[in-house]
Amino acid sequence: MRIAFLSLLLASAACALPAATTAGPANNLAFDSPIVNHPYLAVKRPSAPAKQHSFAAAAAAPDASFHHGVASGDPLSDAVILWTKVTSNASEVSVSYQVAADAAFATIVSAGTVATNADVDFTVKLDITGLLPATTYFYRFTSGASVSPTGKTHTIPTADTDLASYKLAVVSCSNLPAGFFNAYAAIAKRTDVDLVLHVGDYIYEYQNGKYGDGTSMGRIPQPNVELSTLSDYRTRHAQYKTDVDLQAAHLAYPWVTVWDDHEFADDSWIGGAEGTKPGLPGPWEPRKLAAMRAYFEYMPIRAALIDGVGKIYRNFQVGKLFDLTMLDTRMSGREKTDIKDSSIVNAPNRTIMGFPQEKWFNDQLSASKARGAQWRMVGNQVTFAPTRVLFDSIMVLPPDSWDDYPANRKRVMDYITGNQIQNVVMLTGDIHTGLAFDVPYSSTKYTRSSGKGSALVEFVGASVTSDGMSFLQSTALYVALPHLKYANGRKHGYMLVSIDKQRVNTEWHVMSTIAARDFSDKVDAVMETASGSGHITYKHISIF
Repeated sequence: MRIAFLSLLLASAACALPAATTAGPANNLAFDSPIVNHPYLAVKRPSAPAKQHSFAAAAAAPDASFHHGVASGDPLSDAVILWTKVTSNASEVSVSYQVAADAAFATIVSAGTVATNADVDFTVKLDITGLLPATTYFYRFTSGASVSPTGKTHTIPTADTDLASYKLAVVSCSNLPAGFFNAYAAIAKRTDVDLVLHVGDYIYEYQNGKYGDGTSMGRIPQPNVELSTLSDYRTRHAQYKTDVDLQAAHLAYPWVTVWDDHEFADDSWIGGAEGTKPGLPGPWEPRKLAAMRAYFEYMPIRAALIDGVGKIYRNFQVGKLFDLTMLDTRMSGREKTDIKDSSIVNAPNRTIMGFPQEKWFNDQLSASKARGAQWRMVGNQVTFAPTRVLFDSIMVLPPDSWDDYPANRKRVMDYITGNQIQNVVMLTGDIHTGLAFDVPYSSTKYTRSSGKGSALVEFVGASVTSDGMSFLQSTALYVALPHLKYANGRKHGYMLVSIDKQRVNTEWHVMSTIAARDFSDKVDAVMETASGSGHITYKHISIF
């Protein structure tokens, strides 16, 4: 049974092979085997060929609809993943798509028709290849007389492009019953973002009232249980995709995403989670695999390699300006978290990444330096900088941060400093609090005023809706840690990260409210690190 379930899980993920520009039924990646030489892992394809639909069809009762919007992600210089979900009473549905160089769809660059069915929860994922680098495209889907909203996406520049600047909107921790997704709405209204980076907790697994009560706002999570089955995770992902503000942000930009714990269960690691204690949903292995499958069905993600562990760490080369390296510090190799035994916590071989990923990360850093990329931006789920106080005896952040894996952090820092790799910037989520750190390679040699002794910087985003630190908590942390330059857990929002050759500038945008969709967007703080400095070289805080 487990082998069959794992096979289904693997088949739900995106194959790394490029698709043809004129796609047929085989191009819905939800049906493909993710491993070329293991075709038995594929989900059985529909027996009948997909029926092509006209985008100029006359108004009629549609045989399908697109209530969950559209999305794009994992852009390359010549390709991008497109996603949608069809709502239909039919057992099998044909979906046609178009990709165009203009919003009027006068110049079609790719078109085709695919089939989908209940085996993949009526999702559609396409790898559109043969595109031009650094180019904006528009895309849409149709089935019967129903036409989806039009999405906008773009490819990244080639690795050898002399790129002047690039802008990321960084988000995390969007808990639906906790409030409205105003941060997504604010991002969608911008016109200057190149890519949305989601560093984890895209969904939350709890039933209503466990962590936020959405009753008064009409935001009760569905199904209203703690997620444990494939049907549960699919239903929750589908509900999130009906949120109008999330849909708007997906419509406007391509996304690069990675999971954290709440796409599975609270404080999860490779072999379990806090949410699998006696009396709570379990056992762990089928729950983990169900969550993984649903994630790959519902997210516009290209899987570099998929195996039983669920390997989604990957790298993007964005011109000569920067590499974007996405880590998985949750499911690829993390050892048990929330350990009280200090001898285990401080064990020299303890790992949050897993040793294969650690070697891969080191190789990516060295390759980025060797190719002459100006910056190394790292998408990282949980806080990397040390936050223990009083001689490292008190852990301030939750025990699933890098503080719980000090040997792994030291190995990463040793590699960065030992190989003289400069301009590393961590972009982090998880803790629901805006934070900005110099990351010292030796706490005894770090100087608050000059930043001397810091090897890299870390910018941590506030949540979209999840509760953060109180004023007293964030103030106490700020006072206790000389390498912490900014802390605000009372507000929700996103980070706007602007990258050029001279600096990385990060703005913390906060929403005036998440209790209503009527909100304002204000810059709470600005932090900047200059090229070659290894520490924060400019800061401005509006509110503390």
